[in-house]
Amino acid sequence: MLETAKRLLAIDDDVSSAELIVRIAERCRYEAFATSDSRGVMNLTTALKPSILAVDICMPNLDANDLFELLAHDGYAGRILIVSGQEPAVLEQTRQRALELGLDATHSLQKPLDISVLRNILLDRDMAKAA
Repeated sequence: MLETAKRLLAIDDDVSSAELIVRIAERCRYEAFATSDSRGVMNLTTALKPSILAVDICMPNLDANDLFELLAHDGYAGRILIVSGQEPAVLEQTRQRALELGLDATHSLQKPLDISVLRNILLDRDMAKAA
């Protein structure tokens, strides 16, 4: 029986942040991709069908809340991991907005990333909701 491919798409206007998430995801046996172009995110999401989207909050052209509306409208069923340097209250407010739209926003992580926490999330360990 074939296992469904675990795919992650990291969306961050900071290329090095997106690439860090990709490297960690690859070590957790994900097919992982990164983009810093928020305008092409919906096309990539449709093409790749990622099981997890790692999303930065503040991006040019399309911020996280706008993206969440598009994802909800498109019926995205994967998990969303919010990754940002914003204050914890902003992270949680953004996560709650995704939940209100019916998206599976399980976690939010503040930059700089705690790599062990990200790894545990990707490996489905310690799945308690993080703020």
